[in-house]
Formats: sequence, structure tokens, C-alpha cells
Amino acid sequence: MVDNKIKKLRNDKHFSQEQLAEKAKVSVRTIQRLEAGEDASISTLNLVAGALGVEVGDLFPRADSAKQKAKIQSADELLQSQLQQRHEEYKNFKRIYNVCYIIVMMLWGCLFPLVHNTAISSVMGVLWIGGWMIFGPLKKWIEIKRITPRLDAKYPLTINRINKNEN
Repeated sequence: MVDNKIKKLRNDKHFSQEQLAEKAKVSVRTIQRLEAGEDASISTLNLVAGALGVEVGDLFPRADSAKQKAKIQSADELLQSQLQQRHEEYKNFKRIYNVCYIIVMMLWGCLFPLVHNTAISSVMGVLWIGGWMIFGPLKKWIEIKRITPRLDAKYPLTINRINKNEN
């Protein structure tokens, strides 16, 4: 039996067991077992701590045993590793997107001399100058619909913690 503060923290946040389970991406039965004092994996503790907005060490009254201290340290190391990897992948997406943006805008600008129609040339000029108006929302859409769900699936421990650490 493991003494923990999960039920108290859940009640302080006014979460039902179902709400906490949904936010932590675990089953309700897992929450029930944790509140009953059953042991859990490091990943599960990280997910629950993230959903509650606390560190894994805050789930326990105090870490008296060496086993408990080791588990908390291991959970923190795993979380930090996933946060670092997620951040690196996100930075790579931003780099690739920015390079693509520059290439497209340069190609677009190179097309001006090839167009002899004044009306088409004017439209192309307006679109070239306002390219940020097109590519800004496109970048946000790609982040929301494509990148974030993939990173959430690949690094599940970071889901409820990324807002504190991203960017």
C-alpha cells in the first residue's frame, strides 16, 4: 500500500475520478487503484501528475523510502527526456516550415519578370507582399491539426505539461 495525495489533489481541483482519468489519458479504474494506494508505473504517475498540474513528488506526502525516492527521480528524468525530445522535434518543424516559406516566396518573386500581363503581375505582387497572411494561418493549422497530435501520441507524458515548457 502506497500513501499518496492523489484523492486530495483531485478534490482540490474539483475533478471527478472520470474527469481526472480523461485528462490524464488513463482509465477510471487506474485512478481508483491509485487512490486506494496501489502502486503504479512511472508513466502513469507522470500522466496523473501532469493532469493535476503538479510534479510526481507532490503526489506523495513525503518520500521516506529509497524505493519511493528512486521512483520519483526516475519519473522526473523520463518526463524531462520526453519534454526535451518533443521540444527538439517542434523546433525542427519550425525550421523546415520557415525554409519552405522562404523558398516559396523566392520562387514567387522570381515569377514576376515572366508575367507580362499587368493585372496578373499586380495580383502576384499583392500576394507576394501579403504572403505572411497566407503562411501564418497555414502554419498554425499545421501545428494544431498535424504536429501537436503526433507529438502528443509520441510523447504522452508531455501532454498536460507542454504549455509550461514549449517555446
